[in-house]
Amino acid sequence: MNKEQFQEWKFNPTTIEIYKKLADVRDVLEKSLASGQTLCTTADETHGSTARMVGNIEGLNQLLNIEFIEEKSETEVSDD
Repeated sequence: MNKEQFQEWKFNPTTIEIYKKLADVRDVLEKSLASGQTLCTTADETHGSTARMVGNIEGLNQLLNIEFIEEKSETEVSDD
């Protein structure tokens, strides 16, 4: 995928709508985490529930913050 294709995809109305829905899901997860909804009856359960939610939030953040990074061709890579 080249930069133009990426920009076309990123600013496609369908992509924009999906990104809004993903941001909404992330916001709900963040509010749930902040309000203590990962608290369980044992420390192990709380740890697991919290780690899972934080991981989901991080995954959504990575997706929502995706950017185009141009790959170097083999001739552009130096032999340092």
